[in-house]
Amino acid sequence: MAYDNSTTIGEILRLRAKILNENDVLTIGKRKLAKVFLSELLDLHPTANDEELESTYKACSWRKNIPADSESFWNFVEKEYLDLEVEPKTKFTELAIRVNEDLIALAENLSYIKKELDSLEQKKMKDGRLAADERYYRNQLEYFEKKNLVAKDEIVDFMTHKIKQHAIDKASVQRLPFVSMGLSLFGDSPYAFGRRARWVLADPYDVCSLNVYSNKFMDLPVSDYRALVKECKSSPEKFKRYATDYINGASGEFPSIREKLADLVQKSHILFDRKQVIETMLRHFDEKDYISFVSMAPLQIEGIFADICREIGVSEKQLDISSLNDKLQHIDERIRRFFFFEYYAFLFPVLRNQVAHGGLVDGEFEDTALHLMLDLLPVCELTVSEELPVMHALKILKEASNGNNKKLVEWLDLRQSVVIPDFYAAQETITKAESHYTLQDFWDYLESELKNLKDEDQVKNSEPIKVAGKLKSSGIAVNQAEKFLKSSRRVADDAIKQRNETQEKWNNLLKPKDANLEGDAE
Repeated sequence: MAYDNSTTIGEILRLRAKILNENDVLTIGKRKLAKVFLSELLDLHPTANDEELESTYKACSWRKNIPADSESFWNFVEKEYLDLEVEPKTKFTELAIRVNEDLIALAENLSYIKKELDSLEQKKMKDGRLAADERYYRNQLEYFEKKNLVAKDEIVDFMTHKIKQHAIDKASVQRLPFVSMGLSLFGDSPYAFGRRARWVLADPYDVCSLNVYSNKFMDLPVSDYRALVKECKSSPEKFKRYATDYINGASGEFPSIREKLADLVQKSHILFDRKQVIETMLRHFDEKDYISFVSMAPLQIEGIFADICREIGVSEKQLDISSLNDKLQHIDERIRRFFFFEYYAFLFPVLRNQVAHGGLVDGEFEDTALHLMLDLLPVCELTVSEELPVMHALKILKEASNGNNKKLVEWLDLRQSVVIPDFYAAQETITKAESHYTLQDFWDYLESELKNLKDEDQVKNSEPIKVAGKLKSSGIAVNQAEKFLKSSRRVADDAIKQRNETQEKWNNLLKPKDANLEGDAE
């Protein structure tokens, strides 16, 4: 390849890919790779020395401000042509050290879990059975064992198949500042276990990190939360004081749990249907009738979980045979932001069983009521999650009613698949949103999407065609839909043809000059 002013960016990129594919940069290093690259770029013999490569490049390059001294020159070639800023082998070593540390941490987690499981098994063999809380603890251990084994498999897969390329990527020039910022904020580990310490209050892979406070006090800043939980662990009296203050709220600073629940009841049809029961429960709590509150709260919490299951498509037949843990599994599989699955699956049932089986004694009811009040809030908050179909549909509908064309397309499917309860009084918003289907702006949007297709064969099954077909079959904007469908093939074909002609013109302009001359000579 002879490098001169006519060399295209495409040729440079293809040569870069070829050099990286044919040479192991981790073995030979970025400096030697840069020399291999220049020798091919300049069409020089592979044995050409550094001085010849440098002088030849400077003589034929159109670039200005090429570094004068040799060290800066080679750094320039490595960064400009190979995108390499740091030695990949250095990044590989850093990654390997981090992987080793994470595998050690996983081994420690799994060793502790095994020891605890063995202890429970020995107890079962000795006593003939395990108590209910011990069985839940065994389930918790087995869950975390599986979680850690999955993490271990992911790390082994990374080491086996991905670490070399990741090291090269990490050694490359970061040209997009927002990407680097995002990595620094959310963690740049290539596997989940390596990101476990960021933006979490406890290690999600450590079975010991799960405790009765794992779902509580979530409105507090991180620093306050850690300090408060430490205090609560130190003394039951301190928990009682802090929990009471948190539940009661502070005027002008943060609302009470009663205020939060009242607000949620007005936002969720699930809770509104339970409004009378919830208000009765809260009245018992306010009146310090903790026995009545404690008797009602676990049933309501489990009932709300069942209602959420119905919302996400779990059938009544499935619910009839589902334990609390089964219900939680359904929710965890469908709602990514169900952060408290582990608490409600392994710790909450122990408290629920104590209440159900009369395991509480005088003096424990107030403490249990405080825990259950704090347990109730996250469950109620889950009923307004935008991952629930109705809540998602309401969000899309609101944006669609404001003329957002992408959301109008999305609403077209949701209007058939999601039934919005009368509680939300959404009909006026639906009417407003669907009036946009008759506006020219919406059909201009569909036409622009149609024109972006790359091939005529894509037209028939394209989204714009499907959208127009759905509108026609729904009896909405029928005339406009029919007109669009009739002209769609011609519109798409014309756009594709024009784009191909433009691309051909650019390709001809970007061809090396000597190739054009050879063509003329022929």
